[in-house]
Amino acid sequence: MPNYGFICDGCNHQFDRLLPIKDRDIPLSEGCPRCGDKKISKDFSGMRQSMAADSTLTPDKATGGQWSELMSRMKSGLGKRHHENLDKATNAKGRSWLG
Repeated sequence: MPNYGFICDGCNHQFDRLLPIKDRDIPLSEGCPRCGDKKISKDFSGMRQSMAADSTLTPDKATGGQWSELMSRMKSGLGKRHHENLDKATNAKGRSWLG
């Protein structure tokens, strides 16, 4: 979810809010966290917006299926005790992060 920067028109307080992309053009319904003023503008003074990682991204999706092929080859050269960790890596999905 993107992190958008805002600035209060009343007291010039800068603050951030995590908003779904679909809500990026909707004015904030809450007031300024410092003074409560409802006159709030987006802060375009810097690159304050960031995106979260794709939570559906898997190693196979990122490599066009080559990841599973590589893991299979690696398993053939390793003992079975290591297979579980390779399987976890293959099934891992992207996690959200804030930049």
